[in-house]
Amino acid sequence: MAKKKTNNSSTSTSNYSLVKVCAFWGVVLAGIAGLVSFILNLLGKCGVHIDWGNKVAGACSLIAQIALFVSAWLAAWDYVKYKSQGWRIIFWVFFVLGLLGLVGLGLGTWF
Repeated sequence: MAKKKTNNSSTSTSNYSLVKVCAFWGVVLAGIAGLVSFILNLLGKCGVHIDWGNKVAGACSLIAQIALFVSAWLAAWDYVKYKSQGWRIIFWVFFVLGLLGLVGLGLGTWF
């Protein structure tokens, strides 16, 4: 009789792929934001001042933070979804605090 193969993995492939995609694009956007900030700071040291440059660098940084937050959020939810209710409550409390932090970053970028 053939042995039955079981899959004990708690991570679904679609969720895991989404985590990978968000993490990849978060890293790419963080790199772009770092490059833009570096170039703008270098231009500032050379005496060239671009008024809208800080907003562009801030927007790139905010988008990168959102992508990284989403990937971390999905991975964290996959970790706590089968745990006790206390762990899920802790997850949601810190998720909301993380969202408030992103909103604060957005406010600092655009205003």
